[in-house]
Amino acid sequence: MTKSIYLLSFVLISFIIRSQSSYNYSINGIAKKAKEGSYIYLHHKWNNKDYTDSVKVRAEKFSFNGKGFEPNMFWINLSSNINLQPNLIFFVDGGKTNIELNVDSIATGKVTGGQTQADYIEYSAFMKTFSLKQQAMVKDYNEARYKGDAGTMNTISGQYQTLEQDFKASIYNFVKTKPKSAVSGYAIYFNYQGNNVIAEELEGLVNLLDKKFLDTKYGQLAQEKLKQMRGTMIGYPAIEFSQASPEGKQIKLSEFKGKYVLVDFWASWCGPCRAENPNVVMAYQKYKDKGFTVFGVSLDSNKEAWLKAVDKDNLTWPQVSDLKGWQNDVAKLYGISSIPQNLLLDKEGKIIAKNLRGADLEAKLEELFK
Repeated sequence: MTKSIYLLSFVLISFIIRSQSSYNYSINGIAKKAKEGSYIYLHHKWNNKDYTDSVKVRAEKFSFNGKGFEPNMFWINLSSNINLQPNLIFFVDGGKTNIELNVDSIATGKVTGGQTQADYIEYSAFMKTFSLKQQAMVKDYNEARYKGDAGTMNTISGQYQTLEQDFKASIYNFVKTKPKSAVSGYAIYFNYQGNNVIAEELEGLVNLLDKKFLDTKYGQLAQEKLKQMRGTMIGYPAIEFSQASPEGKQIKLSEFKGKYVLVDFWASWCGPCRAENPNVVMAYQKYKDKGFTVFGVSLDSNKEAWLKAVDKDNLTWPQVSDLKGWQNDVAKLYGISSIPQNLLLDKEGKIIAKNLRGADLEAKLEELFK
C-alpha cells in the first residue's frame, strides 16, 4: 500500500543558533487590487518557532519592519494561517526588500532585495524551466501510452532520464558557485527527498558548502538531510528512535543492540502487511532463541484495531505506535511512503538489508545463523 507524498515547502527542523549577530530589515510592498483596510500577513520560521506579523493595506501599500539573525525564508499570504496556499516566497538578509503583487495571483509577485533574494530568483528560474519541461514530457508520455505508442514512450523515458541528470548538474553548479548562500542549503534540503536519493550525491553537495555556513540554519538543514539519509541506508547505523508500546512504555531501538533485529513497518488496515505477517512470525519463532527479534512499528490510528491485529496475527514481539497513521513520527523519520517495509539491523544497529519478505527473509537469517 502506498501513501501519496506531498513535498512541503516549509519543513520545521530544530537547530542550534550559533551566532546571535542581528540585522534590521524593512519590507515595502504594493498589493494591487487589495481592498482598503484589508490585511497582508508575513510569515517565517526561526529557532523552532513560527512567526506571523500582519499590517493593514493602505492605498494598496503595506510595509513590515523587523530584526533577523541570518538570511531566512519569508512568505506572504492573505491569512494568519502560516501554511495557507497560495503564498509568495522570498529571502531576507537585511536591508530593504521591495514587493509588487496582485492579490488575485499572489504567488506570482515580484520581489527584489539583498544577495540571498537574488540567489533565490536565479534558483527559482531554473527550477521553473525544469518543471515546465517535466510537465511537457509527462503529457507527451501519457498521450503516447493512450495511443499504445511504445516507441515514443521509450524515447520520452530516455529524455526524462537526461533531464534528471541535467537538473542534478544544475543544482550541483548552483551550490558550487554559491557555497555560502542560504538558498544553496535550502536547495539541497528541498530537492533531495524520497527513497531514490543517492547518499553519495547528497554528501557531495553538502561537502561543497562553506565550512562556516554549516553552522547556519540552512547549512544544518542540508546536513540533517544527509544524516537522515545515511541512517536509512544499508551500511549505515539506523537512526535512533523511541515510541510508545500499547502499555504506554517508551521503547528505544538501541535497546535491541546485541541482537539482529527486524524493524517492521506495518498496520492493521494494510492487506499486504497482514499477508506477510505469517512469514515474519515463522522467522521469529525459528530464530528468536538464536539472537533474533522483531520490532514492530505500526502506522495505525485506531488502537483497538491495532491490538486486535497483533493478537490475531500472533505478533508476540515488541510493538510501538503513536497512533498517527501515515503521520507516524518514526515512519516520517525513515521516509516510509509504503508498507510493508522493513530494515534488518546487525548486532551493532547497522542496517544490513531492507525489505526482506517471505523466502528472502528466511534465506538471510539462515545465512546469518548458520
